[in-house]
Parts: sequence; structure tokens; C-alpha cells
Amino acid sequence: MARPHIEFVHAQCVGWTLRADGAEEKVLNADPLTDEATLIVRYPPGYSAPANTAGEGAEEFFVLNGTVEIDGEARHPHAYGFLPQGSGLGQRNTAHGAVLLVFRHAAGDADAMAGTADAIAIHTPAMPWDVSTYDPKLIHLRLARKVLRLGPNNSGRTFLLTGMAHGVPPEGTTLPAEMHDHAEEMFMLQGAMWAPEGRMGAGAYFYRPPGILHGPHVSEYGFLQIMRSPGANAIVTHWSDIHKPVPVGVPYRPVLPDGTPATWMCEIPSETAW
Repeated sequence: MARPHIEFVHAQCVGWTLRADGAEEKVLNADPLTDEATLIVRYPPGYSAPANTAGEGAEEFFVLNGTVEIDGEARHPHAYGFLPQGSGLGQRNTAHGAVLLVFRHAAGDADAMAGTADAIAIHTPAMPWDVSTYDPKLIHLRLARKVLRLGPNNSGRTFLLTGMAHGVPPEGTTLPAEMHDHAEEMFMLQGAMWAPEGRMGAGAYFYRPPGILHGPHVSEYGFLQIMRSPGANAIVTHWSDIHKPVPVGVPYRPVLPDGTPATWMCEIPSETAW
């Protein structure tokens, strides 16, 4: 059984679970047969933990809030890192607390092991944006990206994606839906994007298994998100011949697995209260 299709939830609607080490976590998606998962981890002030053990799967992380020292290096908001399994890395502590988005790989994943996969530490604000090679069918979003990691053996890409404000085509425009041969995963860091399932604001998360028809997507005021494409370093898009209307203003209609708590389906206000 693969990781379930979630499209989409807001992390603010998912409750915290206290861990034995004193940290708290929200599991957004997990493979029921392995320990592969995507989660948000909140480290309390004064938290400290040793390096990952040899049996723990590789770990990607993105700092959402606060500062955490990992292997002697301070990681500030929007820092990205990859810790291969068996590398002896991952010792961490934080004086004032920190919140991290974590992509945990399955233990034993051959493409995420030390010696095959390299450790990564990036201060993403210092990276330049790449505006090349986007599909013309997405030109309305005016996209740019920062590639954070390309996995060995075409095992997947992790990247930041941003779209400019006013990314909505003229009224009456219809747009095609799209599909990929690989999985696709997203967490919205800032801004918002409309999809047929509703408005994905900051904190929105989706995971699409391969072969899921999705979109179109538009954005009124821009967005910044972190994305992964497990199973492919280069995204190949198959476009549908069927066009759909621009989805601005559609109600929230999530696609969630059976047994999802009702509290996960709460909506986040779309208007800023001045």
C-alpha cells in the first residue's frame, strides 16, 4: 500500500502529538507499511537530541520558524537540509525553540544512504531564482524555482516554487488539467493558490500518488511553496484535452483517505483582518 492521496489539508487543522523526547509533531502523511512520512516537528526551548541512529531513515528538513543548531551549524528560517541514513548526522539543539517541516525517507532506501546520497545544508534565501524551462501552459503563474536537492538514480527532486501575484487568466478562460508519472508533494509556505478543491493558503499540504489528474491552478496574489517529486528528478507533465474553468472562489472539497478526522477538514480564513 502506497502513501494515500491527500488534496488538500491545512496543517493548522491537524493536532499536535507529544513525543517521548519532548518534541511535538503533526503527521501530515505516512506510508502505512514503512516509516516514510511527512510531518511538522516543534522543538521546545532547550531541546537537545543526539545524531540520528544508523537504523533511522534519511531526513530532509526545512525550517519554518525559529533557529535550530544541527551538527554545530545554526539553521534559520527557510534553511534546508538533507541527512543521509547512516551518516552519523542530525545532532540538534535549540535554545529558544524551532518548528521544522520534515520529509522522512523509508529506512533502508538505497538512494538515501550515506555513500550514495550526499548531505546537504542550504541557506535558501541566498540562492538565485531560476525562471527557465517552465511549460507555456503555466505561463499565467509566472513561476520561478530553487532546486534544493536532486536524488541519486532519478529518485526525486526537492525545490522551492514561487508564483507572482495576479496569476489569474482573463474571465472566461479555461485551462487544461495535468498529470505526472511520479508522485507530487507540496507544502504552502506563504500566499495562496486556487485549485478545483478550494483555496490552498499558507500551511496547505497535498500528496498526490502517480497518475492523479489535477488542476488547473491559479493565484490572485502570489505564493511560495516547497515541493517534492518522489520518483523523478525532472517533472514530465501530461496535459488533459479537457479544459476546466478558472477555479477562483470554489468551495473547499478535499480529497482525503477514509478515516481522516473531521477536524482536518476545517477551513482557513482567506481574508486578512486589518
